[in-house]
Amino acid sequence: MSQTPSSDGRPEPGESPQHLFSYGTLQLPQVQLSQFGRLLEGRPDRLPGHRTTSVLITDPAVIEASGTDRHPLVVPSADPADAVEGQVFPVGEADLALADSYEVDDYVRTQVTLESGLRAWVYLERPRPAPGARRPADTEEDIRQWLRGLEVFAGPLAGFDPASAPADPVALFLDWLRAAVAAGVPDPHAMTLSTVGEDGLPDARVLILKNVDDDGWQFAVHGSSPKGRQLARRPGAALTFYWPPLGRQVRLRGPVGPAPAEQSAADLLARATTARAEALIGRQSRHLTGPEERASALREALARIASDPGLVSPDWTLYTLAPTAIEFWQADKDRLHERLRYERPDPRGPWERHRLWP
Repeated sequence: MSQTPSSDGRPEPGESPQHLFSYGTLQLPQVQLSQFGRLLEGRPDRLPGHRTTSVLITDPAVIEASGTDRHPLVVPSADPADAVEGQVFPVGEADLALADSYEVDDYVRTQVTLESGLRAWVYLERPRPAPGARRPADTEEDIRQWLRGLEVFAGPLAGFDPASAPADPVALFLDWLRAAVAAGVPDPHAMTLSTVGEDGLPDARVLILKNVDDDGWQFAVHGSSPKGRQLARRPGAALTFYWPPLGRQVRLRGPVGPAPAEQSAADLLARATTARAEALIGRQSRHLTGPEERASALREALARIASDPGLVSPDWTLYTLAPTAIEFWQADKDRLHERLRYERPDPRGPWERHRLWP
């Protein structure tokens, strides 16, 4: 039988109350006074078949009320002998609503049977989707909750001590790239190239790193493609590398310059024949009427290469980004990420190193 709560959240006399089992900060007097405006009357009880872990809280209001950013979190246990101790409180519907507003999105309110046999509400770990699972999202709130439930920084994460970083960022980048290769990260040399479009808005896409040396980071584009036109108009860009299994990210930004034509030609000649043929067609990102149009153009380009094996598109351009700033970012499960930025306003000057706030 549902109850009608009184104006202060207590169940009305004669009505069967709801029960709330707390194993964490809702047991604290200061939290009860802050959330409910009164102290709750509870008694000890236990939740069998569960164990306690913890979760890092980032909600300022919850941290202020509880006095800590580490809150206990109860999860099912494989050992039936495990049990979580706490207190059970008789509450009204308004109290439950206030408790819902206090608990963060890592928790979900669930009814359980306590050791005493009493049925009570308790806040347990919100179920997370299995890796690769898709959850239907019908509303904006569904999507938000689904995204928050996806695991990040699963680890084991790599370590990073900025104090021991080398003076040369190229050396550190190559160390991190080799570590990503050794860890089996797919496409470890893939990077996001960010440019500025003709409309002044940012544009981005994933490319493959061609080379890195003291001059900078190299990549290749077709001059008539959107990125090629954008770089010709505004010769500056940003590169982003991300290796999720290690929790590592590298960000670079700076001016971009083309390599000599012979170097660009050598890069294209080293690519697969179909890639060279696509470069000769030179219609990247334009509207395509259908697969037959592409097949016809590809056959023609392949025939041209067969008759002239050294044929290359003059628009194929190898670019070098000479960074003025490079940031190395190492993730931390508690969000205390390590960030180290190398800065060099003068491309001929020495690098400066600065640690950054997470």
